[in-house]
Amino acid sequence: MSDPKFGPSDIQTLFFINKSDDKNRVDYGLRLDANCQPVGDDPVFPYWREFENAPPEKTHSLKFFEYAGYGVVGVRTAKTETGADITLKLKPLARELVVSTGKGPDGKCKAVVRTIIANVQGAELKSAYIKLKFGWTVDYVDIFGKHPVTGADLTERLKQ
Repeated sequence: MSDPKFGPSDIQTLFFINKSDDKNRVDYGLRLDANCQPVGDDPVFPYWREFENAPPEKTHSLKFFEYAGYGVVGVRTAKTETGADITLKLKPLARELVVSTGKGPDGKCKAVVRTIIANVQGAELKSAYIKLKFGWTVDYVDIFGKHPVTGADLTERLKQ
């Protein structure tokens, strides 16, 4: 297992997925160039962020078989005037995500991830929680985000 390498414009954590069997989580990073454009065919990538038995915090790439549970599929990229829109799906979430990139007021790259949460279109995705039954069998997935207009917290449970 190798540590993910981050470039100067990369976003280390767009959002993350916690799971019920330990305190470790899968973070999703984004590779960007200096103009906040996606780099490569797979700019959004998952990796482990370990909190358990790993002081200090440790990161490493997923193992090959773990991509079946946490991988990114169906990536499409469209350049915009200020950055890019990346449309994708995650294997553990049954919905489309749109990652919009651009420069923040400080000149650094920023990104926001939008999807449908609790029937609210364009909600900002923050994280998800996977409740495992046994092994890799999923009982349910909770999705957490923010309302695009009010900023209110949103939560939705997806039964598997």
